[in-house]
Amino acid sequence: MKILYHHRTRAADAQGVHIAEMVQAFRDLGHTVELAALVSPDSRPPDRTVREPLWRRLVRAVPFSFEILLLSYNLAGLWLLLRAVLRFRPHFIYERYALFNFAGVLVARLFRIPLVLEVNSPLALEAAEEGLLRLRRLARWSEARICNAASLVVAVTGVLRSMLIEGGADGRRVRVLHNGVFRERFYPKPPDPSLRSALGLEGCFVIGFVGWFRPWHGLELLLEAFRRAGFTARPARLLLVGDGPAMPSLRQKVESMGLSGSVIFTGAVPHREIPAYVSLFDCAVQPAANPYCCPMKIIEYLAMAKPVVAPAQPNISELVDHGVEACLFHPGDADSLASALVALAEQPGLLDALRRGAASAIERKGLLWPRNAEAVIAWLRESSVILVRD
Repeated sequence: MKILYHHRTRAADAQGVHIAEMVQAFRDLGHTVELAALVSPDSRPPDRTVREPLWRRLVRAVPFSFEILLLSYNLAGLWLLLRAVLRFRPHFIYERYALFNFAGVLVARLFRIPLVLEVNSPLALEAAEEGLLRLRRLARWSEARICNAASLVVAVTGVLRSMLIEGGADGRRVRVLHNGVFRERFYPKPPDPSLRSALGLEGCFVIGFVGWFRPWHGLELLLEAFRRAGFTARPARLLLVGDGPAMPSLRQKVESMGLSGSVIFTGAVPHREIPAYVSLFDCAVQPAANPYCCPMKIIEYLAMAKPVVAPAQPNISELVDHGVEACLFHPGDADSLASALVALAEQPGLLDALRRGAASAIERKGLLWPRNAEAVIAWLRESSVILVRD
């Protein structure tokens, strides 16, 4: 089957990883995938500057410029898709949803081919909360209209699905498809002795986090919980794998809290090298998450049989069960997070039980990229919107 993957994403963080993994999953199933995009998501690293980008400052200052900027993409998107469809003749278009992006639905309707819309967040809501939108009602209307023009909508969490339906999307075409992993890349493995030695982790209980450091990722909460738990007086280390705009403030926080000897920053690590660092963790933390996302790092932690410590909220509970593969804490509560970390450090039996639960979670919950690709094809066939041509 021939699949045309359309996206407007430039980021090389989890967004870029998601795109690359789904493309690979379709290809591994024997399908041919071609991308329609202005720029590859892995062509540049994420912006690590603390200051807000110039374009965001400009759109805040100039009324309606945000809407005009996003709507204008449709001219480029239509050109990209028209050329690709005429040349490639895809069986369907797979599109990563972007605000005010009508190009995919227009081309799909013009050529009478199915469109699968992957929605990772409610972008109309996000843009409004960030103060970028003036035409909020138009944005909400367009989001629902684009969803209802697609043949199939896949939302990354049940919470997000409910939000889309509340916003006007037809629930009959919206399915839930959590993020996943490739088992050949993420699997339980013993810690790398040389890496552990290089980082000074011998004999330590290692609490780990992997991600792009942004203010809303809750890393300051994690530092505070680590301090309150008294880990500075124990053979314990907090290993923070990654980089990002919050790095300078985090380093200052570590210094001011007297945690310099206990907190290790690795700096940016390529995604292919992440498993070697996660193998060093005794437990893995997701300090905070928005209420509708599907954190990819949680799934990667599970795939490597690492007990997860994460906030107790509905979208997280879709991925992990408290007491089975995770310790869930009250969101935003440093004491609750500290208690969860102490319980794992002081109760080897609990740690081992959660490790066993994590080891089987990926298969039990179907959190695999190939399974996601298979589900998309199966749903299209089930709804009789695609004719398979061998």
